[in-house]
Amino acid sequence: MELSLVSTKDFLTKHTFSYCMYAFILLGIYPLVQWTKHFANFWVNENIACESLDPFFIWYSLLFEGWCIGFVILFFAFVSKREMLVFITAGILCFLITMLCKDILFGNVPRPTKLFPLSAYKHILSDISVYKEQYSFPSGHSMFSFTIMALLAMFSKKKWIGIVCFIIALGAAFSRIYLLQHFFIDIYVGSILGFLIALGSQLLFTKVFPISDSPLIKVKMK
Repeated sequence: MELSLVSTKDFLTKHTFSYCMYAFILLGIYPLVQWTKHFANFWVNENIACESLDPFFIWYSLLFEGWCIGFVILFFAFVSKREMLVFITAGILCFLITMLCKDILFGNVPRPTKLFPLSAYKHILSDISVYKEQYSFPSGHSMFSFTIMALLAMFSKKKWIGIVCFIIALGAAFSRIYLLQHFFIDIYVGSILGFLIALGSQLLFTKVFPISDSPLIKVKMK
């Protein structure tokens, strides 16, 4: 099965996912410069967060953990050996960069509920055990979501596919602010890193080390 991939050049210059990404990067500069670090957290907590939305955003956030990329890798084992390796590489890079930043470079950066006590927030989840204290920068969930959705968006030239993939990734990043897990700067940088990881991983196995597009596991149809 030959997969129809958008070339990296076309993805960067003609694809709606990349257009949305560029807009996000440019528009994101404003809150970085004009807002206090915690402004988005308090605003979302006071104006959007509520008990009825809590289960949705908890579920949404859980979508982009390690099991998610594992599921995608398993799927591509039956479709494309090349893309399976792309996702494996992307997953490893996400993990290594996250660990490097959080455990070595920025391990002491506090999360929203460490910087301010829970009493400072209007809405608190019923299970406060989900709130963490450190390892805030960057957002690993945002990195994973933008990596996965950017790679998946490369399989279609349709404009609406790119937009939907971007919205899904952005929604995962937003869930981290909603759940008081990260600041805006955390998801902003994590999203950009995820986008770059997706591009680098795809280039590695399409240009630097081109690999056959045949499936690793072949299923015989009777």
